[in-house]
Amino acid sequence: MPSLPKWINDTLENVMSSKFKECTVIHTENLSTDLRLIRFASDLEDVHFEPAYAIGIRVTERDYRNYSPFNFNKQAGTFDVIFHLHDTGSVGSSFANSLSVGDTTKILLPRGKRFFEPNAEIHFSIGDETSLGSSLSIKEAAEEIGGTFVCLHELEEPAALKELGLYGYHAPKNDIQSTMEVLEEFLQEEKQAIYNNEAVFYLTGNGNTMSVIRKFLKAKGVDGKCIRSQAYWIEGKKGL
Repeated sequence: MPSLPKWINDTLENVMSSKFKECTVIHTENLSTDLRLIRFASDLEDVHFEPAYAIGIRVTERDYRNYSPFNFNKQAGTFDVIFHLHDTGSVGSSFANSLSVGDTTKILLPRGKRFFEPNAEIHFSIGDETSLGSSLSIKEAAEEIGGTFVCLHELEEPAALKELGLYGYHAPKNDIQSTMEVLEEFLQEEKQAIYNNEAVFYLTGNGNTMSVIRKFLKAKGVDGKCIRSQAYWIEGKKGL
C-alpha cells in the first residue's frame, strides 16, 4: 500500500470509520528469530471474512501494510497475524516488534478477491514467510469441508511450520530448483487429480517466484483455472 500524508490517512479513518475496527493485543509470541505471532481482540460479529483475505494495519502515520489473518473467530472476537520480521529497518517489522499486550491499533477490515475454491478435493498452498497466515486460513477452510490440505513454504527456519501445524513440504530460501522438485513429485503422485482439475494451487508471497511456479505448473498440465495467485511482495518494490 502506498505512503500517504498523515492528514489524508487521518481523514480516511474518520470518513470511512465503518471500515475500521479498534483492536487490542492480547497475546504475543516469537515463533522464530524472524516470525512473530500476535493475537488481536475486537468486536468481529459483523465482519465478513474469507480465507486469504487481507487486513490493513497503519504501521506509521504515513504507511499501511497488508497482513493475512487466521484463526478468525467472530464469536470469540479474536484473530491471529504472523509478522515476518525481515528487516529491522522496515516500518512493518518495527511496528510488529513494538507491540505489547494491551496495546491498541486500528485495522482496515478484511477484504480481497475470492481466493479459496470450496469444490476442490486438494488445496495446495505455496509461498514463503509472508504466506503463513494465508496458508493457515486455507488449511482451516479445507479441513472444515473435508478437503485435503498440502503446503510448500520457502523458509530459513522450517521448525516454525511444525509449531504452526503446517505439516508439508519445505524448500530452502532462494532455491527454486528444490521447489520444482517437490512440485514434480506431487504432480506425479496426484496425476489423476490434476487431470480431473480436482487440485487447486494457491500461490502467494514473492511475485517473481510465483510467476516462475505458475509457468511451471501450466507447462506440466495444470489448468490455469486451478491456479490462484496473489503477490504479497516483489524485490525492490515498497509497500506492495
